[in-house]
Amino acid sequence: MGCGRNVGIGAALNQAVAYARDNGFTHLLTLDQDSYFREGDFRRYLENIRAYGEDAEAIFSTNYFIVSQQTSSYPVTESVEEVTSAMTSGTVYPVALFEKLGNFMEELFVWGIDCEFCWRARRRQIPTYCFRSILLQHDLGYQKKKHRLLGKEVFPNEYPPQRTYYNVRNGIILHRLYPDCLNLKAHLHYHLYKRIVFVLLYEQQKFAKWKALWEGYRDGKRNRLGERK
Repeated sequence: MGCGRNVGIGAALNQAVAYARDNGFTHLLTLDQDSYFREGDFRRYLENIRAYGEDAEAIFSTNYFIVSQQTSSYPVTESVEEVTSAMTSGTVYPVALFEKLGNFMEELFVWGIDCEFCWRARRRQIPTYCFRSILLQHDLGYQKKKHRLLGKEVFPNEYPPQRTYYNVRNGIILHRLYPDCLNLKAHLHYHLYKRIVFVLLYEQQKFAKWKALWEGYRDGKRNRLGERK
């Protein structure tokens, strides 16, 4: 299904949606290349979806075990909780939802595509559910090493320049589209202001990353979508 160049995760996901639809599949599971289920967990995940109602008009997601931090995103319980959004990795979508809501927003290229689809679904009263007892082994960013800063432990997400650009730009654009879902002040604090300091103190490719931070902020304000030029 590849075309020999990077067309962004949104376009790749939409190819998967088309394949699932054309081949009569009812559900689509999306995964990152470095995420995985421990033995038996995926089977339990499917059993939970079936028990909840596999014909339900809903998006299903897992809890996440963040390997680098050795902790889960949510407390591990047997409950099924409605959440505002879910990451791409480990999420199961009924294929029929794409007929109702449209495809993934591939113009974002990278970052926020999973959240945007969940927020779009939520506006149509379609919930996203998290099975908190199901753990997907996952990691965030390109975290390499913990550091001490002003007496606190910090763990920079050492994203490369291209990903850095989309993180900043898409947050600004998605706040404009879904102001009730994305806190722009918190987003910029984490992905822009803190990142400027972390790049200065701890990361390589300083100039390229600072340039990406500035261009992401500029293009977000200009509402520029698509691949970074």
